[in-house]
Amino acid sequence: MQRIICAMAMTMIALGMLPTAAAQSLTVTVDCSRGQTIADALKQGDSRKPLVVIVRGTCSEFVMITRSDVTLRGQSIEDSVVSGPGTSAPAILIQADRVNLEQMTVTGGANGVVLSGPFGASMTHVVVRDPSSGSAVLVRAGGDLGVSACTLTQANIGLQLQRGGSARVFSDTEIRDNDNAGVFAGVNSTVNVGDGSKVTGNGGHGIEVQTGSQANISNSEIAYNQTGVLVSGPSGASIGGGKSIHHNREHGVLAQAGAVLSVYGTTVEHNGQIGVFGYLGATVVMGGNEITDNGGTGVFCMNDCTLQISGDRITRNGETGVSVLRRSTLIALEPPTDASGNNWVDLWCGDKESSVELGSNFNGTVDPACTGFDD
Repeated sequence: MQRIICAMAMTMIALGMLPTAAAQSLTVTVDCSRGQTIADALKQGDSRKPLVVIVRGTCSEFVMITRSDVTLRGQSIEDSVVSGPGTSAPAILIQADRVNLEQMTVTGGANGVVLSGPFGASMTHVVVRDPSSGSAVLVRAGGDLGVSACTLTQANIGLQLQRGGSARVFSDTEIRDNDNAGVFAGVNSTVNVGDGSKVTGNGGHGIEVQTGSQANISNSEIAYNQTGVLVSGPSGASIGGGKSIHHNREHGVLAQAGAVLSVYGTTVEHNGQIGVFGYLGATVVMGGNEITDNGGTGVFCMNDCTLQISGDRITRNGETGVSVLRRSTLIALEPPTDASGNNWVDLWCGDKESSVELGSNFNGTVDPACTGFDD
């Protein structure tokens, strides 16, 4: 009988029906107020098995995680702190897969948290603030990071992505009060921002996308930055519905140098200058947006820009509703766009070099200089 039971158990383990030793995790508590360190805790147990490190107090150390399946979990955001010493290394460096940071504060270091290499990690309920000179969070060299319900603040850049880095920002994450960009994506990187997140009060642009990178933005508030979203080619951005892009000091959205931008179902309002600005060969496709109460023109297409509008409401802007200038093209599609009620003319063409195709899909006053009408 015992042989039969043992044989059945071995069969169930082989089929994955019973837990094996490899699936068991080790939990270690680190109390830094007693001189214990996270570095020592990361050496505990079998490195092939999951490790959970419970952090208490303020740990003034450089934390380098090179084993996979590690969770650093604080007891609370306020009482569990990793404080990086010096200015040459980050507070936390991740070079492994399936690493989770939870419920803690990270401060100091050259950068707060760095994910380097083709690894995946996540941060949940983490505050990262006050690195000595760099970014709150830096993802590079193919790293992929999930950022949920976090705050990235008081850094040079809030979230920086470089050399194929990617990040998903969601669950009401706040990226605010950084000296330069809130989010910077460069060199073939990708960032998704959504699910009630906020990018606000940054000294530079809210979200800046450069050198072959892509941003996907939905249901987010982008406000009180220099420009809300800046996209420079050959890069792209897709902005969906939800919360608004508002009260940025310069433009709401700027696409330039061959960038490709789509804006759908979004409110762009109360920005200091232009609501949506396509410039230097940019392609801008819009539909169902509210572009209102901006200090300058609602939508401006300039210097070889192509602009498509459909069912937008462009009104109460400080200058024109829509402007087209210097070899640019405007195409209005169904459903019609309502651009009435701006401070000056609702559609203005600054020269005879541009082309405008309206049909019956534009409601508003039109500058006689506009050419290429098909009606």
